[in-house]
Amino acid sequence: MDASSLPHAWTEDTRTPIVQFSFHGSSYGLYLLSIPMWIELVCFIVANASLAALFSIVLYFVVVRNPSTKLAYLTGFGIFLPFWIFAPKVLCSFCDLQNKIFLFCVCVVTPNVSIFRITEAIFGFTPEYAKKSLSSFALYFASPMYLVYDKKSDKFLKVGWTKVLWHLQRFVGFLIFTGLLQSLFTLSSFFPSYGQGTPSNWYHISEIFNPVMWKSSILYAILFQFYLATFGEGLSFVTTLITRRQVVAMMNNPIFGSNSPAEFWGRRWNSLIHTCLKNGVYKPVRKLGGSREMAVLASFLASGLFHEWILPVVIFDHDGPVPGTTSLFFVWQAMLISLEYTVGHWKIVSNITRSLPGLVKTGLVILSGAPLGHWFCDGYVNSNFFVHGHIGLMALLPLKDE
Repeated sequence: MDASSLPHAWTEDTRTPIVQFSFHGSSYGLYLLSIPMWIELVCFIVANASLAALFSIVLYFVVVRNPSTKLAYLTGFGIFLPFWIFAPKVLCSFCDLQNKIFLFCVCVVTPNVSIFRITEAIFGFTPEYAKKSLSSFALYFASPMYLVYDKKSDKFLKVGWTKVLWHLQRFVGFLIFTGLLQSLFTLSSFFPSYGQGTPSNWYHISEIFNPVMWKSSILYAILFQFYLATFGEGLSFVTTLITRRQVVAMMNNPIFGSNSPAEFWGRRWNSLIHTCLKNGVYKPVRKLGGSREMAVLASFLASGLFHEWILPVVIFDHDGPVPGTTSLFFVWQAMLISLEYTVGHWKIVSNITRSLPGLVKTGLVILSGAPLGHWFCDGYVNSNFFVHGHIGLMALLPLKDE
């Protein structure tokens, strides 16, 4: 790799350690996080958001003001949705993005949010405050994070510099902690490896019942949670800095704080996408006459299909994953939530869940996702996603000449 290239082309870690030391006969180095990488990434995200703001002008007059009409269906499904599905790939190819983190952020953040904000507009579920004026909708549609709206004052909540700097402090903290956490995957044999291609037995049925695979899936999920938390704080910092408006937190410690699958996916894991799916898939399905369980299944299936598109287009650089397996993981989660909705109110079930300690319930939630968790993780852990991501994070690693 040419060391003078911009961060979006970085595929190898060429940093020099700021501290070197020896321990038990091996040499290690402490590497600082890459500020240039995050600065350029912010530039791409702002450019994406600016494109979304321009796009929102046409969407506002054609779809938002004419929901549930033939015009909305034809232009929404025929023009606006295809644009956000295919345009990011063209942009990534034009800019020659090679780093998986850049590919992920450019092709996922704004496009993903835009796709589901378009479907919510088609069916008339754009929030009332966003429909008040073109400027309100442009701010809503272009923002990569949801802004906090106060119904009493009929305004978005403003923030001062103290809150902006608070998000910056948390972002830097996550960059350091997530990087050191990822270092453990290299330093300790307890943690599984990543970035080495999909093992031949990855999709064998026997792996669904393999406790070792369960452990690996849980550890991968923890690392991915902190990646998303890091991205979320970065987006929160950039959004509050530019808009000076308060944002909705993206992650709320889902793996260690959830007491049920519904709480995990509905209130803790990636609130940004949860709200998009709720307004863009769940509510439209209910409007069309679907049951609650059907709407939940449709939401998770939509998420699965989007991930199916992300993996080959954005992340994977070798054979795998098996088509459909990511969607099956999300269908399994939808089935768990539907089961919770069906039997959760039964007296015997309520009595049992109330008597269980919080840690036990959290453990059961984690275990419920473990059998198929590796199907979801494949695209991230067996590609260079985490390899490229570590370039931008604090790292404690063996020296490269060891």
